[in-house]
Amino acid sequence: MAAKNKTKKKVFLWKGTDRYGIKKSGIIESLNIDLAKAQVERDGIKIIKIKKKPIEIFPTPIKVADITLFSRQLATMTAAGVPIIRALDTIIESVYKNNSLKRLILNLKITLEKGNTLADSLRMHPKYFDKLFCNLCEAGEESGTLDIMLDRIASHREAIESIKKKVKKALTYPAMVIGVAIIVTWVLLNFAIPAFAEIFTSSGTKLPTITRITIDISEFTQQFWWIIVLLLIILFISYKFARKRYPITQKWIDFSLLKLPVIGTVIRKSALARFARTLETTTAAGMPLMDALKAVAPATGNIKYEDATLFVRDEVSKGKTMLSAASQTGVFPGLMLQMIAVGEESGHLEEMLGNLAKIYEEDVDVLVTNLSSALEPIIMIVLGCIVGFLVVSMYVPMFSLGEAL
Repeated sequence: MAAKNKTKKKVFLWKGTDRYGIKKSGIIESLNIDLAKAQVERDGIKIIKIKKKPIEIFPTPIKVADITLFSRQLATMTAAGVPIIRALDTIIESVYKNNSLKRLILNLKITLEKGNTLADSLRMHPKYFDKLFCNLCEAGEESGTLDIMLDRIASHREAIESIKKKVKKALTYPAMVIGVAIIVTWVLLNFAIPAFAEIFTSSGTKLPTITRITIDISEFTQQFWWIIVLLLIILFISYKFARKRYPITQKWIDFSLLKLPVIGTVIRKSALARFARTLETTTAAGMPLMDALKAVAPATGNIKYEDATLFVRDEVSKGKTMLSAASQTGVFPGLMLQMIAVGEESGHLEEMLGNLAKIYEEDVDVLVTNLSSALEPIIMIVLGCIVGFLVVSMYVPMFSLGEAL
């Protein structure tokens, strides 16, 4: 074990200048600081400062947007004729603060230097690079069109990322209003209502049922607030566990979200847009339809559409047309079925899918724009009912108190 620890590589951060005096910085793995310095200087860098990378208690997470940006940078540089290794070096230097991302790209570079392909190097990090990303890179390396494939990957990820942002934007407003409603209700129950309750108790006035219920709720939240917090934590942990252990949990959530008014429509349209955009990308890359549909399934973002896509794949493998299989699922609208039919008959399925993606992406844009105005009256009514109930329950006894005086 001791021998194993001695040969374990460490990570070093360095700063220096190149042969033209331009400041450079980067990250490198080596057995010790002297070897690390020698490796950097071998590339024509004059070291100014080099040190062992400190242990990060809370390392910066690598976001999906970081991988999307990385794919665009790599696509741009390979299209310009820059070798992959050199392109990775340049990207490492351009990354600021996010050492986790630097380490990931460095690992890719080290794996490539050992003679592995880019696709194989990416497959060693499935958390960040999905099967679609790896398969398209492999197809590009085998056909000598890696720069074109990387561009398609980057464009695809940017399109999907744009759809995700629109859906998040659609859900932000209602989430904020619900959050404000919870805070306002909590403040009233814990500060305003206890003051009124003290006045009513001292006056000896008989309280109406609505007031008694409100005061009981207020007293419960004051004395047993920790039970509410504990229950919320248990529910959250249980949800995380059930989602990971029992896939049916996520299936139920995905199906339920699709039934919500307005929001369900946004999720449905975004799933259709992802389906069309991803299938367009894979077919344009020359991927066989069976493999393309397998890659498309998880990209839809909703289990209902994922299951439907896998069903289409199974039926197509049995010799059925994509139109016939998609029609049986009941989840794809008439417009999509018509466009698929035209694409299959004319041999321009890729073009039809691109048009479908644009249509549904534009629909998502319109829905997100109109969502706030559509949900605002519903949320205001619910919020008004909650606050109104609390206020009325406190003012009803005031009339009896006024008459007694």
